[in-house]
Amino acid sequence: MRQKSDLLILGASGFIGSALARHAQSLGFGYSCLRHRKRLPADLHPETVYLNSLLTFPWRRLESGPPRMIFHFARIPGSGPLGRSLAARMSAFANRRLLKWMERQPDPPLLILAAGTLAYGAGAEDAVMEDHPLQPTGFARHYAVGEQPIVAAMAASSLPIQIVRPAWVYGARSWLSGFYLLPMKMKGTVPLYGDGSNWMSLIHVEDAAGLMWHIARHGAQRQTYNLIGGEPVRQLQLVEALESVSGLRRQSVRQKEMPFSDPAIWESLTFSQRTASKHLALYQGYPYRHPRLQESLQAIWAHFS
Repeated sequence: MRQKSDLLILGASGFIGSALARHAQSLGFGYSCLRHRKRLPADLHPETVYLNSLLTFPWRRLESGPPRMIFHFARIPGSGPLGRSLAARMSAFANRRLLKWMERQPDPPLLILAAGTLAYGAGAEDAVMEDHPLQPTGFARHYAVGEQPIVAAMAASSLPIQIVRPAWVYGARSWLSGFYLLPMKMKGTVPLYGDGSNWMSLIHVEDAAGLMWHIARHGAQRQTYNLIGGEPVRQLQLVEALESVSGLRRQSVRQKEMPFSDPAIWESLTFSQRTASKHLALYQGYPYRHPRLQESLQAIWAHFS
């Protein structure tokens, strides 16, 4: 029997948002979602779909039956540096509207914002914990502008907010597909961007969603949580694992050989960070579904190819 719909998912049509919706469904929880242009995957069955934009959604519509939790994956899209800059300012405006609505509620819902670890900036060899200063790099320079109202509200107000920062979330529809699996299929080689020495902290999308759910139910409010799926690996180790599961050989790719002119793409692909967390005791209560990278990549490649 499905439980009452007291979850609202913003961005349920996206890669991680749809995984969170599937996780809720698997546990028997109903949910509602806000959808703009992109259709929901066919296997998602929300109880209510609000067709609107994050910019203009009338939050008062929720007051007759407010959600207990809001999972926030939504980003206003923008293409290129100028487009992302405009989208960032629009996202900040939209997030301020959401926060103002929460402030007016006698019992506001828990807001769980999914941000990213690119916001910490590139690290050296030291582990990057949740208290690391924010020094956004790559795409996160613009994302952080849109997220700033929520980050500031968590620090300065009593609103119930959690910020979850997944590292490299991989799966068949992720960056792994666009920058590795598709080139592997088309060119017959595994791309290695730069020298491959950059650190990557990886987590499967199903574990990212499951861990977010676990944190929302068992974690403390007004805390940031880095989502990690195991020890970080060098990009070279990821490429070696892809060579092993595919039988292909690597091919080095230099920045000038990239088919994309946007420098933020190269910056993000070669960004190095050994993401870690101070909340490992809490995470031990979550049973990871994909603890072994090699096996997960094998399954993804078999399905993709």
